[in-house]
Amino acid sequence: MKDYRIDDDWILNRISGQSNSFSQWLSNIMNSVEKTLEEVHPEALEEFKKDKNLVSFKDLDKELSEAQKELDKLGFFGKRISSFTTKILSGIQKPIEKHIKKSLKDIEGLDLDLDFITGKKKDLSTALFDVSKERGIESEGLLYLIRALPDLEAFLYSTSVKKYYRDHTEHALRVAVLGDFLLEQDLGQGSLEGVISELTELDKNLLKDKFWWLTGLLHDIGYPLGKMTTAVNYSLLNQLLKCYPTLDLEFIPFEINLAWKGEQEEYLKIIEEGLSKEARELIRQGAGFRYQSSSAQDKQTFLNQPNGHPEFKYKDPVELDHGVISALSLLKGLGTPHEIKQNDEYIGYILVAKAIALHNFKVSLKDYVFEEQPLAFFLMLIDELQEWGRPIPVQIRDTYFTTELQKVTLLDELLLNLDEFSWIMQFKNQQAKDLMKFNFNLFSNDKKKTFGRLKSGDMFPETTINLQDIKIIKEKKEEKENIIAQDTIII
Repeated sequence: MKDYRIDDDWILNRISGQSNSFSQWLSNIMNSVEKTLEEVHPEALEEFKKDKNLVSFKDLDKELSEAQKELDKLGFFGKRISSFTTKILSGIQKPIEKHIKKSLKDIEGLDLDLDFITGKKKDLSTALFDVSKERGIESEGLLYLIRALPDLEAFLYSTSVKKYYRDHTEHALRVAVLGDFLLEQDLGQGSLEGVISELTELDKNLLKDKFWWLTGLLHDIGYPLGKMTTAVNYSLLNQLLKCYPTLDLEFIPFEINLAWKGEQEEYLKIIEEGLSKEARELIRQGAGFRYQSSSAQDKQTFLNQPNGHPEFKYKDPVELDHGVISALSLLKGLGTPHEIKQNDEYIGYILVAKAIALHNFKVSLKDYVFEEQPLAFFLMLIDELQEWGRPIPVQIRDTYFTTELQKVTLLDELLLNLDEFSWIMQFKNQQAKDLMKFNFNLFSNDKKKTFGRLKSGDMFPETTINLQDIKIIKEKKEEKENIIAQDTIII
């Protein structure tokens, strides 16, 4: 029975480049630096290769490799010596890193994170940018957006008053890594990457090493734009109305939408091709296409009242869908519609864009059958499973005048039984449940609706998701877990 406990440590262990030996560590760091220099500064690469200290490091590595072979022949005694030399070598690594950083510090345009290469970086949001580049995301616009996501999310966290906002930066990396793991697994009909490759006619290696990573990493990059209008109009404007209750105020609601005077509709057509009529209509709505000729928002006036200003009940006339925005961002980052169609990997990019565009609609579509759109089905499944580690902001009044924004996490891990392809979500954090007034039945019903969109068909295994609300009771020196509510979802 293959059981997995999936949490952020598990995710980091899969993406970390931390080496198991000095030789592997040195190889990782030298190869990464040389590859980056070759791309941005070929002249500097030649100077880097000639660095006498680095050449001596490589010679040391060769000599150590030969010595290790001799030590292996000495059995137990050789292992003791090898263990001792490993400790010595771990002390050498820091000076080598320091020397490499010093050698590279004056090179313009060099964007290299040695801590990530060597596996020291243990933070998902900061790892997202490095993994994105490593997995073939080359568009400067997309990379800039990925780097800016944590700052945009900080704004959305602070303005998310009307509805809880959950992170989408670290979430994207968790989705990509978990999906990468599952693609390697044989779920009954050969490896999942092989099954999807056969259905999509994509090269199996490209599917796993490039197109899935693009799908997972980029599927939510449109979220800040999709939520920004509501964040500004509902949260910020109402905060100002509360702060200045005696003043007469007037404002025009902030509004941001996509423009349709250029080629943007052509990108929509690329995404829509081959999808159901219902899906095409939802994509147009999600892009705000039907709203392009509408007038601007009306001016709002708030006059002084004895009890202060009433709440501004903002209603967004256009509900931009972050999945559609993400898909458009991907395609526009690849070039013009003509350039995209001339790309040798055109089919793969289009399937990625379709999966991303489809993943957020809260209705049942025939496009959500695994055999119809396997990449979209797979993304939606992983997206809904990825509940652990997603902080939710809760406003807590810490004094009479001020409130504190606390982030709470309902779920710390996801349990997987691979043989039965069954998953367990156990909600144990009582403090988090109390702070956000967690309602298990509401959560369960919501998950039934979102998972209920998916139809596995004949080529994807039956998937079971077990939800458990657990109360931990302390008895003497032991803690006992009581399941107070549970539900099961089968796809």
